[in-house]
Amino acid sequence: MPFAAPAAPGPAQPSRLSLYLQLIRWDRPAGWLLLLWPTLSALWIAADGFPGWHLLAVFTLGTVLMRSAGCCVNDVADRDFDRHVKRTAQRPVTTGAVSAREALLLGAALALLAFGLVLTTNPPAILLSFAALAVAIAYPFAKRVL
Repeated sequence: MPFAAPAAPGPAQPSRLSLYLQLIRWDRPAGWLLLLWPTLSALWIAADGFPGWHLLAVFTLGTVLMRSAGCCVNDVADRDFDRHVKRTAQRPVTTGAVSAREALLLGAALALLAFGLVLTTNPPAILLSFAALAVAIAYPFAKRVL
C-alpha cells in the first residue's frame, strides 16, 4: 500500500505577538503621535518649561500605552461594523483571530501598566487618570451616538 504524500501546509498562522501588535496598531504610530503632541505641549506649559525627564518619560510611555489600550477597546466596540469596511475588515478581533475577551484583557493590561506610571506622579494626576480612563473606555462606544 503506497504512502500518501503529506498534505501541503497551509499559510502560516500569525503568532499571538504579531496579532497583538496588529491589534494595538504598532505599525501605525500616527495615532499615538497625534495624541503625544498636545500632551507634551500641555506638559511644557504646566511646567513652565522643560518638565524633567521623569515626567517626559511617564507621559510619553503613557500616551503610547493608553492609545494601544484604546485600540483594543475600539476593536471590540466596532467588531460587527468593521466587518463591512474594507480598511478594517482584517483586524484581529473582526476576523476572530483574537477574541473580544482577549482584546479587552490586553487593553486592561496596557491600562494597568499606564496606571503604574501614573502612580509615580502626584495625587491630582492619579485622580485625573480615572477620568481619563473613563473617557478612553466610553469613547469607542459613544462615537456612533455623539
